Order: sequence, then structure tokens, then C-alpha cells
Amino acid sequence: MKQGASLWRFIVLAAVLALLLPVSASQIAPSPGQGSLVGTFFEKDGTTPVPGAVIKLKNISSGSIYEAAPSDKSGTFRLDGLVKGIYTFGIATSSGDFNSNELIGILEGETTKISISLSLYEGQVRQGMQEIAREQSLKDNEARIGRVVRYIPGSREAVVFIEKGVLQTDDRIRVRGITTNFYQDVDGLGLDGYKIKRALAGQSPFLKVIREAQIGDAVYLVCKKGVPPFFLTPCGIATVVGGMVGLITVVDKKEVSPFKK
Repeated sequence: MKQGASLWRFIVLAAVLALLLPVSASQIAPSPGQGSLVGTFFEKDGTTPVPGAVIKLKNISSGSIYEAAPSDKSGTFRLDGLVKGIYTFGIATSSGDFNSNELIGILEGETTKISISLSLYEGQVRQGMQEIAREQSLKDNEARIGRVVRYIPGSREAVVFIEKGVLQTDDRIRVRGITTNFYQDVDGLGLDGYKIKRALAGQSPFLKVIREAQIGDAVYLVCKKGVPPFFLTPCGIATVVGGMVGLITVVDKKEVSPFKK
């Protein structure tokens, strides 16, 4: 009798498992055209984890926004169900929001793995970044940052007076005037005979230009490394520092001017 009862329980259990297994398999298998993102947030030192941080991604083709659950105590997060494509991203934390100058690629049926370092801007830089990001959001990702006050034809160098915000190497700018209209990336900045990484409001750095410029031409900041700002009031920058990446794409440094001859 006991053997019969045990056999019956076994048959019932087997039948239940047979019903459940197909459902579980369909839940685990990724949907066609989708992938996942797994990563870890660290502070500027690259080793201290950041718990409670939330990554937000925006598909640059569809504009769809995806948001992960807060990172755990080890700074780790996971985001599933991402449509195949290229994404901009930003990180929201209890200390403030962090923009990134990089793009993340999601591949179908694969998991992209990354590590992200969060660095706070210095006071003056932070204020300038926020000012420019707000204006970019209102004017098709362009914000006037300064004007050309001197041009040296022989070396094709322009001196740009920074009226507001912050200008950094790798920023994409637009130089526009009565006869001038071109885009380029800032490959380097110089001030008082020294190379610098950024110039603040009130400074007048040198930079190489790809076309002839005129005194009085306006200089607009188009975006950081080709990537529009995710948050309007960033307190810092989020940088991909490692991991097995499915695809990380930064817009190249080729001229993108629609007025290219």
C-alpha cells in the first residue's frame, strides 16, 4: 500500500514538472531581438562599489528609455529585455546624476558586461556643465559657449573666448558666422603656452580648427564626444572602465558638417 502511494505521488510530481518546465524555459530564453546588460558601479577610485545607483538607457533610434533596479551592496545591476541597438546612458544616485560621453551597444541574445566609474565634477566645472546641458536641451543639443577673438591663418589656430560653461578636449563644436559654418571635434587646447584638458568661462584657449575662421564667429558646443546629455543637471561623469563589452561605440572624429564641400 505504501509503495502504491509513493508511486502515485511520483507520477503526480512528474506530471507537474512536465507542465512547469516548458513555462520556465520560455521565461529564461531571451525574446528575439533582445539582449541584456550587466554591470557594476564604482566610485572614482574604480574599486569602491556604489550601491543604490540606477542606470537609465535611451535607445538612440527609437527614443525608448529603460531603467534598471538599484544596484545591490556590491554595486552590481542587471537589465534584461533590451531591444538590440545603440544606447546613451546616465546614472542616478543619491548624490546626484551622472552623464556619460559613451554609447553602449546591445546585441541580440547576448549579455553586455561593463564596469562604470562615477566621478564628481569640481564646483566650477559642475556649474558650467549644468548650464550648458540645460541650453542644449532647448536648442537641438547646441549651446553657445564662446566666440572667436583671434585667428592665425598659418597654423590654423583660433583663440576662443569662453563666455560660459566648459570646453574640453574631445568635445564636438560648431563654428558659425557670416561666412563660416563647420563642425569639428576639439583635439587639443592650449593656454599660456601649456596644454590643458578644459577651459572655463573667462579663459581664452587656443585650438586647431579644420577650416578658416573669422573674428566674431560664434562657437557652439554640440555635444560631448558626439553624445547628447542624458540629464540636465549632471553632478559628474560616468565612464566605462572595463568589462567584457558587447559593443561600446564613441562617435568618431570625422567632420559631420552638412555644409562639407
